Amino acid sequence: MLPIPEHLHPMVVHFPIALFITALGLDVVSLIVKKQNLHQSALTLYIIAALVTPLVLRTGILEAVRLNLNHPVLDEHRKYATWLMWFSLMSLPILWLLKNEFNKYFRWVFILILIGSVILVSLTAEEGGEMVYEYAVGVEK
Repeated sequence: MLPIPEHLHPMVVHFPIALFITALGLDVVSLIVKKQNLHQSALTLYIIAALVTPLVLRTGILEAVRLNLNHPVLDEHRKYATWLMWFSLMSLPILWLLKNEFNKYFRWVFILILIGSVILVSLTAEEGGEMVYEYAVGVEK
């Protein structure tokens, strides 16, 4: 088994954050300028972000174990991250069904899912930032 590098979580966590937020931005712009390719790009970014969330959550759990953390802010951070993971993963088959069977509802449901995902990303990131900047979790002494 390959050794897991220290601080892997901070290295990978920003990837899905950027993807979820960019997907929302692209989809909103695609509605305004009526460009289907921007919508398709947003959908692709969302799918990648959703599929990466289990890896990111796992690296966070491993980091907490490695640092022997036990803190209410960590509990909130983990809770929001878990909600984001399940929300985004469970949305994938729903989006697939809508795209294939109920296409006229797809666009608006997708926007709502994107907004929900970005809200969960923001809540998760706020708690993670609080751990680092308020409590210096993971900061070398």
